[in-house]
Amino acid sequence: MNNFEKIIGYDSIKKELMQFCDMIKNKEIYAELGAKLPCGVLLYGKPGLGKSLMAKCFIEECKLKSFTVRKRKSKNFVEYITKTFNKAKENAPSIVFLDDMDKYANEDDDHSDAKEYVAVQAGIDSIKGFDVFVIATVNDIRKLPGSLKRAGRFDKCIEFYQPFYEDSLKIIEYYLENKNTSDINVEDVAKMLCFGSCAELESVLNEAAIIAGYKKKHKIEMEDIVESVLKAEYAAPQDYSETPPDKLKKVAYHEAGHLIMSEILSPESVGLASIRKGNLGKLGGFVRRYKELPSSRHHAVVCLAGKAATEIVYGSCADGCETDINKAGECIRELISERGYLGLGTVDVSALYENPSMILDSKIEIAISVEMERCLFEAKEIIAKNRETLDKIASALLEKETLLASDIKKLMQSA
Repeated sequence: MNNFEKIIGYDSIKKELMQFCDMIKNKEIYAELGAKLPCGVLLYGKPGLGKSLMAKCFIEECKLKSFTVRKRKSKNFVEYITKTFNKAKENAPSIVFLDDMDKYANEDDDHSDAKEYVAVQAGIDSIKGFDVFVIATVNDIRKLPGSLKRAGRFDKCIEFYQPFYEDSLKIIEYYLENKNTSDINVEDVAKMLCFGSCAELESVLNEAAIIAGYKKKHKIEMEDIVESVLKAEYAAPQDYSETPPDKLKKVAYHEAGHLIMSEILSPESVGLASIRKGNLGKLGGFVRRYKELPSSRHHAVVCLAGKAATEIVYGSCADGCETDINKAGECIRELISERGYLGLGTVDVSALYENPSMILDSKIEIAISVEMERCLFEAKEIIAKNRETLDKIASALLEKETLLASDIKKLMQSA
């Protein structure tokens, strides 16, 4: 068993780092081929994804002496960085681990040339030829100066993505191993929590255990995990008993519109749908997908599907759709003004000129409005053809409040 097996998922990243480990352990083989070990590797991505753990596993697997630099409150932090690189040279072959390097200087975009980063650059330059490898982690790679990210300093930059469904499934199974559970559908849980960081997944499952304990249960049940997801991920309290039934029904049809459109354009893509009162007493609901939609235009159609469904059922202009309309507009704007969806005549090239064209702006706005009308018409057409399924989903939401992936699959198959 190698040290990387401690980490669940991220197989492509582990494979790449294992190659570097092998180069460190078997230098002669690679030297014969003329292959050079990269000067350093930079792991970047959102917090809680396991970057530091991956770096530690890399160090353990290499079996070299390591020297770690973390931000500390000290007037001599720059000197500390320099001394660490000097110690690494004195103890070569060795590894320097720069943890959370984007926190070394003031945490804003105007300090990419800070003296802390200059010290890191100088340290990396000073170890060339001394058999010292550098591995670093950052949350926001944009805060680093370009000179630090270039080849010759960090030859390899590896991005950590939030776990996709397959990795989420493995991570959740691992976290549930040491918990007392009863009839947990792990696939449903993974689809609910897909794209959450490892830390978020662990936190939600721990919250489910707390909820079960407070209810004096001996085992965690599916309802506890659902409650935890709604509480932690969406800040959605349980109680909405004072909500008038007619308003709740409109919300159900609105969310059913989003759900049915997602399932038609990307089958078995929805992991969770729920209706209930949100923060500050606002009535609402949400639909969460665990698969991406085929295109930005599909996304725009899904965004407008809630409005379309409500207007088909109630025969009047739907209210409370401002966020959906704005999201749809952003998708269409990107397609038209950046990607030339309707031809190059509406591509926004104003950044190339000092005085942006008002005529072009006007053309783009008209094109966006026309395309959004088309998307809304398309959404209404699809929903009208699937009216029976829409009614079934809305009724199920009113009855169950929350639908999981397995519930949705049955509803779509019975349509």
